[in-house]
Amino acid sequence: MLEPFDRMGPSPLKTWDVITRIGDAPVDDQGMVQVGPALRIHFFYLVQHVSKNGKVPLTIVRGGKTMTVQMPVSPKYPTLIPTKEGNYPSYFIYGPMVFSGASSELAGAVSRYAGSAGSLFNSPLFTRLFDGPAFAGEELVVMPSPFFPHKLVKGYGSPAGGVIKAVNGIPIKNLRQLVEVLRDAKSEFMTFSFAQQERETVVFSRKELEASMDEILNDNVIRAQGSADLMAVWNAKPRK
Repeated sequence: MLEPFDRMGPSPLKTWDVITRIGDAPVDDQGMVQVGPALRIHFFYLVQHVSKNGKVPLTIVRGGKTMTVQMPVSPKYPTLIPTKEGNYPSYFIYGPMVFSGASSELAGAVSRYAGSAGSLFNSPLFTRLFDGPAFAGEELVVMPSPFFPHKLVKGYGSPAGGVIKAVNGIPIKNLRQLVEVLRDAKSEFMTFSFAQQERETVVFSRKELEASMDEILNDNVIRAQGSADLMAVWNAKPRK
């Protein structure tokens, strides 16, 4: 993983630097590298292969000039957007929406299907890709897929890749807190806003959302509304 530079000394990168290579591998305009005839992955997957003595060589363009910088790396530093390392992600379904925590695998998938460069580079999945948590327990909460088909979502575009900023005006700090906010909500409407400015805010009737859940789970042959850790939060106290 790439260590935040303010914790390891002066940053070798500057604003508007463009990374063109990691080691000898070219990096495209979506931050991807070609590793096979039909396989592209995000460039940070090569960090462990090209790092030496705690640094990774990057070729950049700065002010129209090409140069190489040595980027500090650390295998132990906690990152805001971690790698799942083969583990199943936690998830929670609320009406036609699916929520999960950000991961490097998800960021890579979003980069392949982003609608435009603007939407890609405005997303915290990429602007904070190498950040550590800003506070204890910070986690980006993402809608990893489109809405489940349902009349409630008529007129809305796909939320896939959207990072949740707030629910009913409450800033979302992590996935567990999101489930707590949904569980304890008593308002007539549920309003979901996104960190990406170009994303539309979505508003649903709370009662209609909750009434739709069994139907949506059954229609899509989904056995559990959420992963075990988040269902424990959802069922933590009687719902009034």
